[in-house]
Amino acid sequence: MAADRIRRFTERFLTAHGCHFIEKSPNHLITQLSIEADKDLVHRPFYWMYVEKMGIEPQPSILTFVFDPQELDQHDRGECLNPGSPRFLTMLEAAKKRGRFVRLFEESARPVGNPLSSRPYIPWLGVNFQVSYVCDQKKDVIHCLGINLHSGEIMEDFFREMKRRRWNAKLPANRHTIQPQLRIAEGVGELERFLQTQIERQDMTWAKQALKRMRIELEQLEHFFPEGENNAEKEQRIRETIWQYHPRVEVEVINAGLFYLEAL
Repeated sequence: MAADRIRRFTERFLTAHGCHFIEKSPNHLITQLSIEADKDLVHRPFYWMYVEKMGIEPQPSILTFVFDPQELDQHDRGECLNPGSPRFLTMLEAAKKRGRFVRLFEESARPVGNPLSSRPYIPWLGVNFQVSYVCDQKKDVIHCLGINLHSGEIMEDFFREMKRRRWNAKLPANRHTIQPQLRIAEGVGELERFLQTQIERQDMTWAKQALKRMRIELEQLEHFFPEGENNAEKEQRIRETIWQYHPRVEVEVINAGLFYLEAL
């Protein structure tokens, strides 16, 4: 990840967490963290336990992030952020944790004709699934699915559609949401059934080949461990071989969100 991308992500992260920027330049940021960001990025749980118990005024940390290593010595107590730096990794984990589920409203350029009228939003549930095809090898595939909670329509590559639109975290004026016909749990169930159908349509050659490799490995174990000797070790090796080679499909939800759209 290039330094300019790291800087843009850092600034977006700090802005989203309500941090105050004391100083900014293309190569560094000095910020006073918000309470939320301090708890996420600075490991001092006993300090926050004491502050909250005693009811005293909190003092969030001031951090200096440097994005050009050659300028690090120009900033007192500066931290160089790069893809492998501990603070940047902590920032990514915090973003992942707090961004697992979002609720956003589409911003529309079309004005509402009558200021007393209200235009409806249609609720969509978007879920990013990671499907892993696992044996002694592994292949990960991301499925970005969305379901209209009013009509039940399912859209593939939902994330690409969402990237084309502008979003607001608050319900804009002169807008209202349509009552969904499907609950979130029902929407998730429909997406899971759709995804299962997609998985079952995949070419299963990889699984057959993995089973063949597993049988070869198990046959070699039979020759390596003569009958009646080292039974405990043999059983352990058999379990490990089956776990390593036996094909399976694992599905994980990366993140999800409710998206209120005017129309698609």
